[in-house]
Amino acid sequence: MSDSRRSRQEAMAQTRRDLVLRAVRQAVAEGGVASANVRDIAERAGYTAGALYAYFPGKQALFEAVLADSVSRAQAAAQSAKVVRGAPEGAFAARAQAWFAYFLAHPAEAHLLLHVLSSDGRGLGRMGEGLATLLLDSLAPVTQALQALGCSPVLLQRETMALLSMAVGVLLIHDPSKLSGTNALAVEALAAYIESVQLRLAAVTAQPAAAPEALAQVDLFG
Repeated sequence: MSDSRRSRQEAMAQTRRDLVLRAVRQAVAEGGVASANVRDIAERAGYTAGALYAYFPGKQALFEAVLADSVSRAQAAAQSAKVVRGAPEGAFAARAQAWFAYFLAHPAEAHLLLHVLSSDGRGLGRMGEGLATLLLDSLAPVTQALQALGCSPVLLQRETMALLSMAVGVLLIHDPSKLSGTNALAVEALAAYIESVQLRLAAVTAQPAAAPEALAQVDLFG
């Protein structure tokens, strides 16, 4: 097979995949996770349910395919977050907020994230090694900013998981269908948390004699 033909086939396969993932997002956005089904998703994408089953063994596989795409987009958003020149200490807040803002702006994808992490999904520990790795990798720009702030290797994973827990908790509380004070308070709480982490790590850097473990964020989800 020639390279040009292989490239055309790969482009067509990617186009078909994009159509399916878009159909999943639409189905979840319109009816929620519980009501989304393979037949409806297939019709939206212009395929039969049987054709979809040839590539995805079930609805959960479709959800996870969308989520894998979503976390990659969230990672790109975090990586491209604008950081004020000459103020690298602001990188952590900018990248963490950008990661969270992606899911806030895409509620259907946030619902899928919450579903997969919930008890009726699989949870982080059971969601599949590949997808769990992608989720944590999507926070790499944030982790790198934590390192630049002086976060020790001992605390790096704890801080990252605490941030993920806080962000997921805010998404769980946030209701995109309503303009409520609760939504605003939840988002403000996350911003305040991110700022507190930044200040705490800055204090550790300024006072190297202090034990970083004593200033670590308690992981309530550990």
